[in-house]
Amino acid sequence: MKIKLISFDADGTIVDSEYVNSFWFRELPKLYAENRGIEFTEAREVLTSYYDEIGDEDIRWYKPEYWFKRFDLEEDPDDVIERIQIPENVRLYEDALEVTEQLSDDYRLIVTSNAPRTFLDYGLNRIKSRFSGIYSCVSDFGEVKKSADVYRKVLDREDVSPRKAVHVGDHWKFDYQVPRELGMSTFFIERNGEKRPSEDGVLTDLRELTTRITGMPEQN
Repeated sequence: MKIKLISFDADGTIVDSEYVNSFWFRELPKLYAENRGIEFTEAREVLTSYYDEIGDEDIRWYKPEYWFKRFDLEEDPDDVIERIQIPENVRLYEDALEVTEQLSDDYRLIVTSNAPRTFLDYGLNRIKSRFSGIYSCVSDFGEVKKSADVYRKVLDREDVSPRKAVHVGDHWKFDYQVPRELGMSTFFIERNGEKRPSEDGVLTDLRELTTRITGMPEQN
């Protein structure tokens, strides 16, 4: 049976990561610097070390409210996020724009991301009509994409079996290895020159996805 569903990661795959990075590495350090009375550069280094300490496999890493509470910052995280939600902060990759428009004619498209929904809703607003579902694993399931169970929940909601689904993203573990364990076909988009094994699922441009999927054998 042919592929029915294509799932995309958001940050670094469809949307340039600078959008969310402006929150984590500009706005939050700025508030921390003001709160502690230190220079911005020092504040950013301190926060980066805290981010690394928690790590991206911990759900707290993705939650603005956790960091505001941890650093005793009085401002509302939603107000800060709203400040960065301006058109010039959001850049959609050209290859993503082209391939999602093309594939949406023949496949059901969704987004499966670790980004909180408040980031996804604005970042994908321009092309949200192309997707039948937009899933924030952190907001919708209270989990991170480090286990196949999260993908299973998404596919259950979409009523599609793993063998009829594809996922593509820019995180080697979360987007390539984990969903593959479930039986999905997976692709890794190499955006930052991050060299990976020359496997059949490594892409240098999302436009390659169209021919890759077309050439895939039918699944039982």
